[in-house]
Amino acid sequence: MVNASSDVAHWLDHYWLKLGLPAPEAHRLAVTEDRGEFHRWTGRRLNPLALGCYCYLPLNGGEAELRGEEASTSTLTAPALAPRRVQPALPGFADPIAVHLEPLRLPAEDAPANYRHLIFVEPDLLPLGIEVTVAHELIHLSDRVQGNPRKHRCHGYDSISVDEAAITERDPELLRTLLREETARRELALRQARPYRYVYACPHCHKEYPRVRKYTRQVSCGRCDRQYNPAFLLALKEMIAPGMGWSGEE
Repeated sequence: MVNASSDVAHWLDHYWLKLGLPAPEAHRLAVTEDRGEFHRWTGRRLNPLALGCYCYLPLNGGEAELRGEEASTSTLTAPALAPRRVQPALPGFADPIAVHLEPLRLPAEDAPANYRHLIFVEPDLLPLGIEVTVAHELIHLSDRVQGNPRKHRCHGYDSISVDEAAITERDPELLRTLLREETARRELALRQARPYRYVYACPHCHKEYPRVRKYTRQVSCGRCDRQYNPAFLLALKEMIAPGMGWSGEE
């Protein structure tokens, strides 16, 4: 099921074959350019700066696992008890009335495995950005199929980026430049629609964190400690008046 442009569909076919992905897995794949649709499928909202994302979704109530081109916020929220999510069956593979209520039910002989591969691709990408993002997310899917899912250590500089350059036959530095440019374009579009209103800062390293909304719970600085640490709680530094842009460090 592909709810995306013809370019996305083309590169899906191209890199699916190039990566040698099993044909049966294609029946468990859904792709969208709609953030709201991806949220309904997974129960989780994408980072606003995400250019693409792959999600492995168990249909037995397990936790969705997201991988992809997401920009890090470098903040860590205080632990909280979150309600257990009920993962919906994928729209289009089950009765629409029951799709948000119970797992997929099919005759035994036709029943697929109880998981789905979900991919989001940001619609406002340059042509090369679409190609590379599709290839990138299919690499995540390939990892999952092979039973060896990888996490990103640093976008553009990890083993996944090496595979991405190899499969697209592009220079790694070109792909890093493309990622920076596409992220900057996405950031500009976001700031025009939703300007920053608040700036938080770490009292220890003084790194600033601009925000559209106030934090609703305590947040610590990810630069000072990769784990949540109350010793590095962010504090509100300033409020930005409407029409006044934020010009601090990124």
